[in-house]
Amino acid sequence: MRSFGLTPDDVLARSGGALRGGTSSAAGSMVQGALSFAAVSVVAYSIWAFKLIPGEAAMYTAIAAIYIGVTGLALSRLVLGAGAARRFSLLFATGFAVYAIIWCTFWFGLHGKHQADLWGAAVGLAALTALLQRAFGLQGNFLSLYAVLFTLHTLGYSLGGELYATVRGAPGRLLWGAAHGLGFGAGLGYVLYHVQAPLRSRAGLN
Repeated sequence: MRSFGLTPDDVLARSGGALRGGTSSAAGSMVQGALSFAAVSVVAYSIWAFKLIPGEAAMYTAIAAIYIGVTGLALSRLVLGAGAARRFSLLFATGFAVYAIIWCTFWFGLHGKHQADLWGAAVGLAALTALLQRAFGLQGNFLSLYAVLFTLHTLGYSLGGELYATVRGAPGRLLWGAAHGLGFGAGLGYVLYHVQAPLRSRAGLN
């Protein structure tokens, strides 16, 4: 999937051999991803926390719009190569839109019951992982990448739910957003580091 210009061939040709951005380790990528995504997530959850938009469908649409519009830019520091911010923002916007559509399909289709949020996340994250993997030109490792992303996302989301059950009100909702963002962002940081392994290998960065 070369349309985003993030495969090793595209990045090396565009960067002239001088790569910038990214992190030196998976742990560093996970930490940066967690903190960046948590900040965006708190902003997104504030719509729910302070009831800024009436109507469940409209609220979820607005929350998804914040994630789609801002997260790619926030996480672009984890991506190697010139022009990473614009290209990755477009890629992430596409991927998260697919994730959000899948999640909402399960949530509204199951009327918020029968673990609708879990099923929506499971299928949506699989689609997001596959898209990131293909866009960066990585062959294989889908299951390991997906397993880490799904596990960290679910841990963050579940912890957030527990915090909300304890604190309640607007503060509890914001805590849910922060915890969800930390888990989701850490998982994305892990995925982004590993999907760029072919690029780092060719550039002699491993």
